[in-house]
Amino acid sequence: MNYLFYLIIFLFFYIIIKRRYLFKFKNLLYPFIFIVLIILTVLYPKNSIDAALRGIDVWFFTVLPSLLPFFIISEITIQLGFVNFIGTLISPLMRPLFNIPGEGAFVFAMSVTSGYPVGAKLISKLRLENKISQVEAQRLASFASTSGPLFIIGAVSIGMFNNERLGFLLILSHYLGSITLGLIFRFFKYNVKSCQISMNYKKNLKDSYNNLLKNKSIGNIMSDAMQDAMNTILIIGGFIIFYSVVIESLNSLNIVYYIMKSFENIGVFIEEDIIKGFLFGIIEITNGTKILSQSIESNSLHIYVLVSILIGWSGISIHSQALSFFSKIDINNRIYLFSKLMHGLFAGAFTIILYKPLMIKSISVFNYSSKIKNSSNYFGNFFDHIYISFKIILFILFLLTISSLISSILYNIYKVILKGPK
Repeated sequence: MNYLFYLIIFLFFYIIIKRRYLFKFKNLLYPFIFIVLIILTVLYPKNSIDAALRGIDVWFFTVLPSLLPFFIISEITIQLGFVNFIGTLISPLMRPLFNIPGEGAFVFAMSVTSGYPVGAKLISKLRLENKISQVEAQRLASFASTSGPLFIIGAVSIGMFNNERLGFLLILSHYLGSITLGLIFRFFKYNVKSCQISMNYKKNLKDSYNNLLKNKSIGNIMSDAMQDAMNTILIIGGFIIFYSVVIESLNSLNIVYYIMKSFENIGVFIEEDIIKGFLFGIIEITNGTKILSQSIESNSLHIYVLVSILIGWSGISIHSQALSFFSKIDINNRIYLFSKLMHGLFAGAFTIILYKPLMIKSISVFNYSSKIKNSSNYFGNFFDHIYISFKIILFILFLLTISSLISSILYNIYKVILKGPK
């Protein structure tokens, strides 16, 4: 296989060097990549089939039960007007912090608890319904596309690293990185007028409340929600299976071996599992983090940092899913990808900062972590995921309602202070 590897590398760099050909024939690059994948699939049919089956297994037993309830419930709440009502209530809190409307709080909360790619899906939905502007959608996409606790705690920290304390470190680093990005991107195409709280707050609140009380056909809403959710989950399944085959194809080329040898030739010695885990993690985070957990140095800080970076970056597989939703709206994909790169770097930096205070002392992770740990495997079983997902959804709706009421009270206090004594 050496000759095939060197041939592919030669052709790839030849195209890059001949930049005038790259600009002229840039559309040939993707067909070239897919032709290589087809050749590898034909040369290694058993490996490709096994990889596809693993992808189906992950999708059916993990992704489908974890995400499908979120897709259905979120679609129903949007159609009923609940999201608009909550968004209006909480807008006085979200505007000063992130320069986005209150609906962004719902998107962020759903993304934080359910994981990729729920945030991207909801952002696309809100933008298509013109509930947020193009700039607001871009700001929201920078920080409201996150991983979820089921993956970080259940799959990574407990299932792969067998370390509950690591889950708290990774989750805190991941969400702090996300919030930091949100605070930075609030200045993206900054507009003083858009950053101020609307003076028509009471009117907007009344309109959204009246819309919530309107009679709606619950049958049609549920039917549309089910259809939309199933279409989305099937698209996600296709991406998972495809990238499982891509990773296996790269593995068949022994690319990691050649990269490792290249480092050794310049006097840099890196463990093969670290190179392989990080490289594959850039493409698909589950495979990458699992390989890193099998490294000899799996309990070291630099491995935790790499894992945190990969989860923040989310992987090309997740990006493909997110961009499939963003293709329907006017978001700048390059800015989104840049924000995910920054999310990974921020998460890695927070992991370094928080490592000593969080990992030295014993810290108990969230209560439901033990439930995941006792499941038959680290992904849990189908019904456990559905049960936990619905519990989280109910908690989100309760938390958003309480936050909205508090936000409304704070806004009224703000108005009193603004007017001053008569």
